[in-house]
Amino acid sequence: MEGRLGESMRVDHDHYLVTQVDACVERICDLGCTVVYQVIALMEQGKCAREITGLTCVDRRKVLKELKEIMSVYDARAKGPSCKVKRAENSV
Repeated sequence: MEGRLGESMRVDHDHYLVTQVDACVERICDLGCTVVYQVIALMEQGKCAREITGLTCVDRRKVLKELKEIMSVYDARAKGPSCKVKRAENSV
């Protein structure tokens, strides 16, 4: 993020402008890509991972969309993702 005169700015994650969806996505991503893939798999099966408990259905869909977009970067690698999980049963 660029500030005035090209200086770099860091957004405080506790800042009130961070949405609940953004905060949830960040918390899940902080757990590592294996957990992210597990959460995505559970959500696609219509199940609820504890990381999304308390979110509305609309916000859950937003979290899933955001996680998929983030992980698509890893999926697009020539060798594919290095941490893809085989089974969602090992869920968080």
